[in-house]
Amino acid sequence: MEVSCKLVRCLLLVGIALVLVGCRPSERIVARGDGVTVTAKELQESLWRKFGSLMLRELVQQKLIEREAQRRGIVITEEEIAQTLKRYQLPDNQENRQRVRMELILEKLASAMTEVTEAEARSYYEQNKSLFQQPERVRLREITLESRENAEAIWEALRLRKGENFADLARHFSTNPVTRQRGGDMGTIPIKDLHPKLQSVVRRMKIGEFSKPVEVDGEWVILKLEARFPAEQKNFEQVREQVIAQLKRQKVWQLKQELPNKLLRQARVQVLDPNLQGNW
Repeated sequence: MEVSCKLVRCLLLVGIALVLVGCRPSERIVARGDGVTVTAKELQESLWRKFGSLMLRELVQQKLIEREAQRRGIVITEEEIAQTLKRYQLPDNQENRQRVRMELILEKLASAMTEVTEAEARSYYEQNKSLFQQPERVRLREITLESRENAEAIWEALRLRKGENFADLARHFSTNPVTRQRGGDMGTIPIKDLHPKLQSVVRRMKIGEFSKPVEVDGEWVILKLEARFPAEQKNFEQVREQVIAQLKRQKVWQLKQELPNKLLRQARVQVLDPNLQGNW
């Protein structure tokens, strides 16, 4: 969750509003220089003209959001606020707590007002099937060596035992600290994630075979193919929950952008002060 830039601006304007209403306009001089002066009254009137309408709009939106959340039984706990401040490494002060509280309200409110139908999910799946394809994968073991001479010696040892000693040789001689403790086991990975040189080698291998040494970025690699898994198109039922969750996130994000203005339009707000009727 990102703290809304709009709410940041709102809180800045709250501070300005406090200046506007926090004290009575006076002729008290707040700045002077080169024979000119600025009074508190002049400053307040200037702030009121410049920011009053925008501030009023933001405050009305905030109150409408809070009322709608209250109507739907949405509650933000102090623990939620504290956890969010910690997650985003924000200082724990009143300003940030208010920012986070309003963002959490908006997030929960948008989520409560958003639904994804089965038809929407199926339509998204049909239009984006390529996103739900499982690429061709292989399970490999590797032995990585520093020189061609060492690689050829290890390959000869493998040839004599028909590769049955691959895991043992990987544990003793491989220079890859990640896989050597697992007997060279690289796990199951998509072929497309391999180095291009290794991709072409693996595509020609049969299960149980080991490759000749291949030079990759200054090192020599010997591979053994343990298993092959063909590319697969996942059907809708397999990814149904994933699709619904993804569409839900998209809808919530969109509604968060639209909701403040939507509630404002529905409320039919009347601005009674003619000086504050801009930005509406």
